[in-house]
Amino acid sequence: MPNHRIVRQVGLLASFVVVLALLAGPAMLVSAQEGAGAAGGQATLRTPPIQHPPGTRLTEQQTRGAGVFIQRCSLCHLAKTFGAGGSKFCCAPALAPNLSGRFANITPEQEQAYRDIILNGGPTVMPSWKYGLTPEDIDDIIAYLKTLS
Repeated sequence: MPNHRIVRQVGLLASFVVVLALLAGPAMLVSAQEGAGAAGGQATLRTPPIQHPPGTRLTEQQTRGAGVFIQRCSLCHLAKTFGAGGSKFCCAPALAPNLSGRFANITPEQEQAYRDIILNGGPTVMPSWKYGLTPEDIDDIIAYLKTLS
């Protein structure tokens, strides 16, 4: 004989999951490079926080750099905006400068200065990453940042 309390709890949980699925609405995957959703190639309504010039194809190194950037850097270097229109649910400015366009056409001396900031920390709130990133990780991040417009 089944325990009625457990059956009732499972039924409530199943009902909650169904209601949650109905309220969530359809989901759409967004390609970081193409700006198109997976469902029928429809474009999204909001502007992604990371912009690449049209037609940009990332190399293997740049793709690795994008992964490290999203994991380690985006918390501070990307604005926190969500929802349709960009700020429907949350809106907080980035803690650190937006790096889009800052690495385009930089000189070797400027690149070394950025490497030093990544390794040793910045003049304000930028932490030191010398123990958290390998030299290859930093090369990958810089290669990726050069692709941002």
